[in-house]
Amino acid sequence: MSFEYTKYKRNEDGNYGPTSNKNFYKSVYYHQKKAIRMKGKTQWNIEEDEEFGVFKCADENKWLCIKNNALFSIINMGKEILGKAGERLAMFRVPVNDDNLWHGFPVSSQEHRPSSELLDHWQSNNIVSRPVRMRIERSQL
Repeated sequence: MSFEYTKYKRNEDGNYGPTSNKNFYKSVYYHQKKAIRMKGKTQWNIEEDEEFGVFKCADENKWLCIKNNALFSIINMGKEILGKAGERLAMFRVPVNDDNLWHGFPVSSQEHRPSSELLDHWQSNNIVSRPVRMRIERSQL
């Protein structure tokens, strides 16, 4: 990997945060890099203390996809492999209750695709290039 991840420490509650938007993140054990594989659960290819940075990027940039009711994140123009199965996107569903914390997992665009509006935003702000956007839209990233 060529991206330099910031290392974060858990707070006294065992979670990460807050972001500048006052959101906290909980790393869920079965999505962690070192967890035993569970059917139907993707796993991060990054360390637990790096997950928060991927979430923080999505949260602070307001990369909310209304269609999926989730934040999406992509790192280094989609060059970073975030998941063990080669996923380059991350998804963080909006918590159902106000007292729930955010958590997320790596996804492929085959399973979960950001909306056209979010992809427009990413492309116009050079978060992704046109070819990367097309790969997302074709479920190839």
